[in-house]
Amino acid sequence: MDINVTVNLVARDLRFMRAAHDVLKRYRFHRLEPASPGDPIRFRVEGGRKEYQITINPRWAAKPACTCPDAAQQGGRLNGGYCKHIIAVLIREEALQYQLLEILL
Repeated sequence: MDINVTVNLVARDLRFMRAAHDVLKRYRFHRLEPASPGDPIRFRVEGGRKEYQITINPRWAAKPACTCPDAAQQGGRLNGGYCKHIIAVLIREEALQYQLLEILL
């Protein structure tokens, strides 16, 4: 992983609060099992008017990705690419929580 990730602490904290308050409470998560062990895990997150796809590599070989506009824009610039949807999935999935370290440290 890239150890030179730039994170705006206010942006990070706002996304954590939104993930905990909005996404985890009101969105539905559908985990799509990988074809074989070590393949990226995909999630479909449904909430509001949109549905987003999240991809997480369990071996941390690539950064988590989300199809939402925030991950590509503000989240990408201010928060190392971690949007509220990615954060919510990482909080929710105990086996993947270690990947939160990239934006917490």
